[in-house]
Formats: sequence, structure tokens, C-alpha cells
Amino acid sequence: MASLQASLRAQAMHAHSDLSTLIADVHRLVLAASPKHLYASLFYAEYDPATRILRYVNAGHNAPIVLRWEVGRCEVFHLEPGGTALGLLESSQFSSQAFQLEKDDLLVAYTDGITESENASGESWGKERLETLLRGCHDRTPGQIVRCILDEVSGFAENRPQVDDMALVVVCVQDDAARGSR
Repeated sequence: MASLQASLRAQAMHAHSDLSTLIADVHRLVLAASPKHLYASLFYAEYDPATRILRYVNAGHNAPIVLRWEVGRCEVFHLEPGGTALGLLESSQFSSQAFQLEKDDLLVAYTDGITESENASGESWGKERLETLLRGCHDRTPGQIVRCILDEVSGFAENRPQVDDMALVVVCVQDDAARGSR
């Protein structure tokens, strides 16, 4: 993980025209510096607030979710993988994608420790429960949503010890006039 972080930080500091090339360069560095049995999924994104375009590469990671509420309904988009995990296959290729975000869209990125959290019966909390919960979070701040997800996962797991790491990022798209208010 340290090798991946250092490689990504070093490569992202240089000018790059294409995210797929950036991630391919990081992949080569991880392959060279890591034992063959170690690999890591990665979601890397760059956001342009002026255009609200999110450019990203999903290298074998759980697909982040974008929720968009319009006229009483919620659309859900998944930012699916466009490549394998980093360090897994020498021949891996990565594709970059672009997603047009809109004002008030909610972006939720998470690790599998969230969705694979188990209860005493061995049942996973799952992506479906996450999406159902998120659909009801339209009027909450990102911080409130994070707390709600973590509380739900903990309650589902009946306070059993955490087996996998959990990382969660929740972002709400704002317009220029609203910056800092949410």
C-alpha cells in the first residue's frame, strides 16, 4: 500500500493528458516494487468544478455510486471498473471515463469492508442495503450520510469486530454560490 500511495502521488504530480496512462504508469511501478501476490484495487478521479465533469479510472475497485434526485425520484449510476486491480496482471490495461455530474448529485465511494460487513448469521450487509439507505438521504449533509452508513453497518454487524478495513467518501456537488454551505 505504501508503494501504491507513493507511486500514485509521484505520478499525479506530473502533467498528464490521460488518466488511463497515469494509472498504467502507477501499475507498472507497483508491479516492479511489490511481491507478485500483492495487488490493490483503486478508484482515481479528477474533478473539474467549472464543468462538473468527473474523469476517472476504476481499477478493479467497488463501483462508486452517484445518486441524482429529480422530480421525486432517484437515479443511481455506478462508476464501473475499466481495468483490473493494480499489480495483478502484467498485461493490464486501464480505460478512463468521464461522468457529467449535476448540482446536488451525491458521489459515494467505499471499500468492500462496508458492503461485506457480516452479521452473526454470516450474511453480508451488501450493496443493495447501501443503495436503499442512500436513496433516503436526499436532505442530509455528506457528514450525516457517512455517520448514518457507519451506524447502519455497525448495527447490522451487531457490534461484532470489524474484519476488513472500511473507507467511505461522500461528496455533494454544489454550485459556486453554495460553496461552503453544506
